[in-house]
Amino acid sequence: MAKRVLSIIKCESKGFECLPCERLNLDIERFSEYRDSDEHPAETPFENPPLKTSKKAIVEAQKHIPTILHYFLDGSRRTYKVADLVLGGRYLPLIAGQVGVSVVERVNSEQFVKPVREFCHFKNVLAFPTLIAAVGLNYLQSPINKQGRLKFELMSYTVKKERNLVDLGIAKIMSEMHNLEIAAVQEMAKRNLLRNDRLLVIDGPLRFKKSFDIVQFRNVIGLSKSFRPSFTVGRGRRKVDVGALTSALMFGERTSVFKTTDVSKTIGMWYFCIRPRNRMTNPLQGIVKMECYAMSEEQEDGLDSQRVDVISSHLLRERNVTPYQADRRWASHIYPIYLAEQYVKSSFVSDTQFRALF
Repeated sequence: MAKRVLSIIKCESKGFECLPCERLNLDIERFSEYRDSDEHPAETPFENPPLKTSKKAIVEAQKHIPTILHYFLDGSRRTYKVADLVLGGRYLPLIAGQVGVSVVERVNSEQFVKPVREFCHFKNVLAFPTLIAAVGLNYLQSPINKQGRLKFELMSYTVKKERNLVDLGIAKIMSEMHNLEIAAVQEMAKRNLLRNDRLLVIDGPLRFKKSFDIVQFRNVIGLSKSFRPSFTVGRGRRKVDVGALTSALMFGERTSVFKTTDVSKTIGMWYFCIRPRNRMTNPLQGIVKMECYAMSEEQEDGLDSQRVDVISSHLLRERNVTPYQADRRWASHIYPIYLAEQYVKSSFVSDTQFRALF
């Protein structure tokens, strides 16, 4: 008969106590409107040739032109606080999670999308604090996977002063989700599935901690549904909050491309209004943030302005059908991403079942 994870840990633990606690879904308990936004210092301009004004009107790609947005990827996670661990006078949280990535492909040009199952991956994880993991976690891995109902991958998060330990555990699990996203892109690039006319759209910002060959992401676009309005772009006296900049955008208008960096990688990002303003409830509704990695030839001069326009024009055509009423973020959603998101979330074990494992 399968055992609960905490009972296995209690029997196998070396030098620490495992105490039960109220098992919380941390993504629900700690919800924030801009939780998944990730902003870095940005300057402008970063496109060639640069815009002569602060914004540009984009014409929607005509229906007879085949779309260049072919693949759509969403990575999702669910995180839970499942126990408290006591060691050397420290009281430390044990964070569990489900992480997954799904890729859907557009079939017959624009008719429908379907999951590409070979690039969809899911795993259950347990994040222990480094103080517990110092002696290694292999001795726990085997009994948990042999005696429990589901298999888990064990990992550790670094304990840092003046940092919330639960947040550190969540960040570790989030990093593992990003690793799955990177692995999916790398495999698709390796098989030559990504081309100039077959782009992959990733849900969220292009912010990955793991090192990888940036060339593999040449035909990848990051699409964020949320951003911090108080984030500042520009330089010197031309600095402006993103909220002030984007609230002035009309339907079909984009901002200039801004230059930002993530570790050693250069990213071009711009903001784009994909919904008619008179149908929105607030000035920032219906505005998305788009990102591309700058390749070697773009590091100095910036992204090609015509390519930015083409990508934007095809994205504008994606605004309908919408997940209206099915998702509160519908105005900043595109439907293929919504379907990828639903696929990965439907593959997770329910909250009730997952918490019962412990």
